[in-house]
Amino acid sequence: MPWPPQIIRQFEKVPPNPSEREYYGPYNKLLCTVFPPDTDFTVVPQYMPILDDLNSAANCLAMFEVQFADKPVFAVELKPSGHLRCPSARKVADQQVRCRIWDIKGMIASTICSELRAYRV
Repeated sequence: MPWPPQIIRQFEKVPPNPSEREYYGPYNKLLCTVFPPDTDFTVVPQYMPILDDLNSAANCLAMFEVQFADKPVFAVELKPSGHLRCPSARKVADQQVRCRIWDIKGMIASTICSELRAYRV
């Protein structure tokens, strides 16, 4: 299924070398299309604290949590494209996801909570 032109247009507007804020709109539009507001799904932007330690929950450009009946079921986290080339950065990102799942495990609607990591390119 191809994406609707309204979504494609939002991503085409993102300039070269974008900041994180240029992705808030396109990903919000995408997620609100996949998880419509007239359902029990809610798209919730998450803003994680920026910490100095590389191994902490830092480096998160943006995170969107999708909730079903107020319980997290899916998350999208944006990362710089440089993380694709660096195995240690991918390892840290994996640890961050595991920590985030651990933090919200009591709120998760089911035993499965999916996460998608989107890289800027």
